[in-house]
Amino acid sequence: MQIRRIQITQKPVRRGFTLIELLVVISIIATLMALILPAVQNARAAARTLECKNKLKNITLACHNFASSKKRFPALGVYRAGLSPGVGNAIPLRSWVVEILSQMDRRDISDRWDNNVAWNAGINNTPVGSTVLNKTYIGVLACPDDQSANGVDGGLSYVANNGYLLTGAGGNRWTAGSIDWNADGTFVNLPGTPDADPIDADAHRDTGVFWPDFGTATSGREQQKNSHSIDGVYDGGGQTILISENNNAGNSGSWGDPTWTNVGFVYMVSTTPPVAVPMTASENSYRYPQPGLNTANANKPDSLPNRLKAGPEAGPATPFAAAPNSNHSGGVNVGYADGSVGFISDTIDTSVYARMLSPGGARNRGASTGIAPQDPLGDNAF
Repeated sequence: MQIRRIQITQKPVRRGFTLIELLVVISIIATLMALILPAVQNARAAARTLECKNKLKNITLACHNFASSKKRFPALGVYRAGLSPGVGNAIPLRSWVVEILSQMDRRDISDRWDNNVAWNAGINNTPVGSTVLNKTYIGVLACPDDQSANGVDGGLSYVANNGYLLTGAGGNRWTAGSIDWNADGTFVNLPGTPDADPIDADAHRDTGVFWPDFGTATSGREQQKNSHSIDGVYDGGGQTILISENNNAGNSGSWGDPTWTNVGFVYMVSTTPPVAVPMTASENSYRYPQPGLNTANANKPDSLPNRLKAGPEAGPATPFAAAPNSNHSGGVNVGYADGSVGFISDTIDTSVYARMLSPGGARNRGASTGIAPQDPLGDNAF
């Protein structure tokens, strides 16, 4: 009997990937990461934009709750007379943010605030815990994409609509807008001669929603009227911006400072004098307000959305920075006078944007006033 021997050959053991296999795996992973990471970043950016809208919604509703009880939106800033008469000597008490603290569920701060002293004096400027009262961090006031406000004591990302402002003018009062809208050349409402032309003054008040309240520091109609009421938004609440983002807000470091560059935004108007009716779209007038040009920045209309999103901080010397700005891609979040919130593109038509600020620009003032009304906005214009 013959025995057949079978020799079993053991296969060699593989000890790892070949170089080609490793390179293929790395290239696949890199491709997947290149596809996934932008999507993750976009999702995070969208989440921050949504969070910002939610905060803006809370602020807008707080303004509406204030208006429901006080019959008007809060004043941009509240002042009282100083030792000498006149607005120039007025003492800054508080901003519109302080006015709505209770409506934003911060009665703990509102009840401590002393309305009779300046925002940076007395208990308002006293340490409470780890910070002073007027610099308490309030999360709803800070956009998550605004590094100058998010997590910063006293930080503020949102500003109120203070209407049109003549390029080169100082603070914005509706009775002293410095613009001769009807081009009669007879009277001009200047800080030294406020309300000299009531027709111009009333027209200027209709260019913004929030106006400062100087109380006893002024007289006449300015004591009776400042910010608009909900019913006073003639052009429609859904077509009128109430609150906007502004990365350059809060230049004083506190949401309590009522200075307009700190808590407001404006539409800078060209210094070219308005023309008499009839008017055309190429002219600078109440009906077609042309944006002012920033001579310090290559003659650009920098008070438009996102033109100065990277700064500088708004201040008396840099009023163009008091404009809607954000770090969101493509535009800014805004709250409307009807309580809704939305997103406006930074490529929005200039004429449309200007009309979105004016709560009563389309009001028919009559041919005798010399001021032609603005054109109504369609719901599909923005």
